[in-house]
Amino acid sequence: MTHLKAALNQRGYFFLLALLSMLFGTATAQPLEDVTLRYSEKGVVARITMTSPVQYLRHNPAKRGRTLEIYYDRAPGATLDEEWVNNEVRKSPPSSLIPSFTVTTRNQKTKPKLVIKFKRTANYTVSQGKDGHTLLVTIRPYKQSKTKQKLRKYPVIYKAKVFPPDADPALVGVSQNARSLMIKGRNALRDKKYNLAVSAFNQLLLLPPNEYSQSAQEWVGVARERAGQINKAKVEYELYLTLYPTGKGMSVVRQRLANISGKRGEKVKMGDEGDKNKPKQAARLTTYGGITTRYYWGSSTVDTSFIFNNVQTSDSNTNVDQSALVTNVDATARYTTAEYDNRLVFRNVVTQDFINHGANFSRIHSAYADVKARKSGYSLRAGRQSPSQSGVLGRFDGISGEYEFSGGFAFMEGLRIKASTGVVTDYSNDEQPKFKAASWEKGMFSGYYVSQELEGFLDRRAVGGEFRYYDKGRSAYVLIDYDIYFRELNTILLSGSQDIGNGTTVNVLLDHRRAPTLSVRSALTGAPIASIALLRQSMTAEELRDLAKRRTRTSNFAQLGVNRKLTDKWQVGGELKLSSISALAESGATNTPQGHVNAIEETGIESNTTVRAVGNSLLKRNDVLSSSITYLSGKTRDAYSIYAFYQMQVTDRWVWNLSMMRYIQEDSVNGKLTRTSPMFRASYRFSDRLTADADVGVDYTKSDGVPSASGPPSNNIATRPYFSMGARWDF
Repeated sequence: MTHLKAALNQRGYFFLLALLSMLFGTATAQPLEDVTLRYSEKGVVARITMTSPVQYLRHNPAKRGRTLEIYYDRAPGATLDEEWVNNEVRKSPPSSLIPSFTVTTRNQKTKPKLVIKFKRTANYTVSQGKDGHTLLVTIRPYKQSKTKQKLRKYPVIYKAKVFPPDADPALVGVSQNARSLMIKGRNALRDKKYNLAVSAFNQLLLLPPNEYSQSAQEWVGVARERAGQINKAKVEYELYLTLYPTGKGMSVVRQRLANISGKRGEKVKMGDEGDKNKPKQAARLTTYGGITTRYYWGSSTVDTSFIFNNVQTSDSNTNVDQSALVTNVDATARYTTAEYDNRLVFRNVVTQDFINHGANFSRIHSAYADVKARKSGYSLRAGRQSPSQSGVLGRFDGISGEYEFSGGFAFMEGLRIKASTGVVTDYSNDEQPKFKAASWEKGMFSGYYVSQELEGFLDRRAVGGEFRYYDKGRSAYVLIDYDIYFRELNTILLSGSQDIGNGTTVNVLLDHRRAPTLSVRSALTGAPIASIALLRQSMTAEELRDLAKRRTRTSNFAQLGVNRKLTDKWQVGGELKLSSISALAESGATNTPQGHVNAIEETGIESNTTVRAVGNSLLKRNDVLSSSITYLSGKTRDAYSIYAFYQMQVTDRWVWNLSMMRYIQEDSVNGKLTRTSPMFRASYRFSDRLTADADVGVDYTKSDGVPSASGPPSNNIATRPYFSMGARWDF
C-alpha cells in the first residue's frame, strides 16, 4: 500500500479537489467522452470515444507526424443533436510505449475535426471504430522489434540469493518462498499441469514485491495461454504491460500478446485453483488529466447606410459582444489489479461571462465511478455519464452495467447484455425525463428497448436495432429506431466506406429522421406553460401525442465522399451533400394551454459540393496545407466559399496556424452577403505538461439589399475582431 499512498500524495489530491466541485454544477454536453489505450499486434490502439455517433472522413498527415488532424461528420443516430463546442481537450492515459498526446476539438460548426498533438513524432494509422461512436488511432510503439524474438519455453531460475547475517528474516523468507514457487511453476509447465502452474505463479504474486514478481506476471499469462484460456492470458499480458511498461520484458510480452491476438475462447477446461489467489499487491493507481483555461474576447462594429426621406443616412454601433473565461477540468483516477480495472472520472466546465454576469455557470458533463471485472465479464458505472447503448437520449444521471458471456452454451459465447436507468440531464431547469433501457449485442448485430417518462406520463417508448460490419478497407453501419408509443419511425441511418484501390476511399451516409426525436415534450413547443401535467388537464394522452407529432419535422440527409492519395505528399477529395427538412403545419391556438405554432415551409433540397486538396511536408517537415472550394445551392440561397489552411511546426516548441475563408451568398430576395475571415493561431510548449496558445482573427461581413424597418434596402458592414488565449496544465 506504500506505493498507493505515495501516488495519492503526489498527484491524487488534484483529482480529489476536482470531485468536491461536483456539488455546485449542472450537466452539459461535450464532444469528447473518453480516450483509452489497449494493446494489439499492430501497436497501441488509442480509442477516442465521442458522445454521439460520427463518421470518419479522412486524416492528415497520412502516416507520421507530431500533429494529426482527423476530420469527421456527425451522424447523431437516435439521439438529440446538440451543438458541440471547440477547444475541448482530453489527455491520453500514461504509457511508456508511445508518446503521450492530447486530443482537441476544432471547427465544430464548419469543418469538424480532432487535433491530436503528440509529445514526439509518431507513426500511426487511423480508422473508424466498430460502434459508430469511436475513432481508432493505432500508434507504433517506440521499441518495436523488426524481427520476432525466440521466446523462452520456461522461466529462468536464478541462483539462491545470499543475504548478510544481519538481514531481515522476513525478507529472506520472501525471497526463498518466491524462488520455491517459481521452481514449482516451471516444473508444472514442463509437466503440462497448467492449473498447478497458474496456482504457483499467483501464490508468488501474493508475496511482497521481490525479484521474481515481474517474471511471475509474465508466466502466469503463459500458463493460461498454454491451457487454452486465451481471454485470461490476454488480461495477464496486458496487466504486465501496465505494471512493467519498460525494460527487456516489455517487448517479449508484447510479442506474446501479439501471437494470441484474434484468438478467442477457452479451449481447455481447467480448475479454478489459480482464480482464488490473485496478486493483491499487483495493483497500480494512476491519476491523470488536465486543467485548461481560456479567455475569449470579441467586439463588433456595424455600419449601416440607408435612405430615409430621400436622404442618405448612416449609423454606426460598436459593442463588446464577448468577454468570457472558460475553465475545463478533466481528471481520471484509475486503479488496476489482476481482477479489476476501476476508474473515477470527473469533467467540469466553468464559464465566467464578464458581460452578462448572470450567465456564469458551472456544468458537469461527466462524474462517475466505473467498476470493470477484467475476467468475469461484467462492468458497472454509476454517476453522470453518456449513454453506452442506443436509444438513450443524451447524458444522464444514473447507473448502467453490462455483462459478456464467455462460456456455457455455444450460442451465448460473446453475447453482451446491457441495462441502464436514470434521469436525462439537459440544459433546462424543468423536470427531467426518467428512463429505463436494455440492449443486447452479439457479433455484428444488436438491439435495444427504451422507455422514458416525464412528470409521470409516458414520453417515449422505442425499439431499435443496429448492424455493424468492419473489415480491412470496408465498413457498414445501419441503425433503425422505431417509437412503438407514437407508432412512427424515428430514425433510419446507413453509413459505410469502401477502399476501391489505388489509394482511393469512398464513403456514403444516408439519414432519415424525425427532428427532434419523437417525444411528448415536443408538444410544449410554443406553449405558454412548461409542464406536461398541466397540458394533460385539458388534453387526452392521444391528443397530446398527436400534438407532439405535428410539432416535429422530418429531416433527410445524404452524403457521398471520395478521398484519393496521389503521392506521399498530396491527397485530393471531395463530398456531395444533399439535405432537406419537411414543412411544419400550423397547430394549436392562442389563449389556450397548448399555444399557437405558425406553419413553416419545407426547405426544399439544399446541395453542398466540396472539392479539396491537402499537402504534407511541402515547405517544412510535417507542415500541412489544406485548401477547398464549396458550392451551396438551395431554395433560399446560393453561395460558395474558398478556404485555405496552413500549419507549420516552426521549432520543437512552436506551432503556427494560418487560415483564410472567403464566403459569398446571394439569397432569393436579391440580397448579397460577403464575408472574409482570416485567422492566425500560435501554440507554445513550455514543457511536457504545460502548453499555451492564442489566436487572433477578424470577420469582415458586407451585406447589400437587406430590407430595413422603413422599407428601402440597407447596406451593412460589420467588422468583428476577436482573439482568445489559454493554457493547459497536464498532471
